Amino acid sequence: MIFKTRVEHLENVLNEIGNSNLYEYPHVDFVLVKEINGKDYYTAGISNEINPDESFLFRPKARAKSIPIQNLRYEKQEYKKLFKECIEGYVLQQMQKGYKIIYMSIDFHIELWGFIDNYYHSIDIFDDGLIYYMSFCYGIGLTSTFLSHYSCGYFPDFIHDFLGEVTFESSKELVKTMIESNNRMITSLELRNELCYKILDGRTENEESS
Repeated sequence: MIFKTRVEHLENVLNEIGNSNLYEYPHVDFVLVKEINGKDYYTAGISNEINPDESFLFRPKARAKSIPIQNLRYEKQEYKKLFKECIEGYVLQQMQKGYKIIYMSIDFHIELWGFIDNYYHSIDIFDDGLIYYMSFCYGIGLTSTFLSHYSCGYFPDFIHDFLGEVTFESSKELVKTMIESNNRMITSLELRNELCYKILDGRTENEESS
């Protein structure tokens, strides 16, 4: 899926969410899409910016467009036996059915990796969905090192586990880039502060001399 198409899909979903008037302060956690008979079917995770505990599944073409997350149910009995019913498992179930990622926030990636970690010994039941998801993460450079750094936690290298890809070097480069960007931002702020101090000092000197 090319970038332009992904942006167009995202714009379509955001318009659907806005036009629905279902949410006062919507925050999009993820957007999935599947093409069926030439039509795009979307599934989006929506949380409340003011109260993140209020989360919903938004499906613009479904009879029930908005479902509270706590009401989600797996479609297969074998999933219900293995996993707690939650949004992370639901998303893997949808990927198993062929849904593709249009957008996913870093925070939701962290939740999803945490789910995979918790159910590591049973998670391969989502074989196709899991391979797709890990391939997606690998393709955009989203690694265990990055997520561990971002969340101040620790995640095993699931990409290596499920794809057999060696990602350590790319992870080091990603973290190095993050640190360099952070340092540039700090330097920029320091220069800006120094300039402000000089301007303020100049004003103070002028006021004292007048």
